[in-house]
Amino acid sequence: MSRIKKLEQKLFTNPIRNDMTFDEIAVLANAYGCVIRHGGNHTCIVSIETGRVIPIPRHGKCVKEAYIKQLRDLFEEIGETQEVDL
Repeated sequence: MSRIKKLEQKLFTNPIRNDMTFDEIAVLANAYGCVIRHGGNHTCIVSIETGRVIPIPRHGKCVKEAYIKQLRDLFEEIGETQEVDL
């Protein structure tokens, strides 16, 4: 199984995990075609397809559950639009 598939599995498990790191989120965001912008205490995940921006505060190593949920919703939305385009 590829690293992307393992990270997707980790992201989409229920209940929402709170042990995902910024590096893992960055790998997934790049796989889904998102751009990562750094600035101050926040990292922004920007979806080129949908235009959505999700700011994630960098306090510690792991991303909090609320931001994981927002990212799940964003990646599901991107996945749906990619399936329609096929």
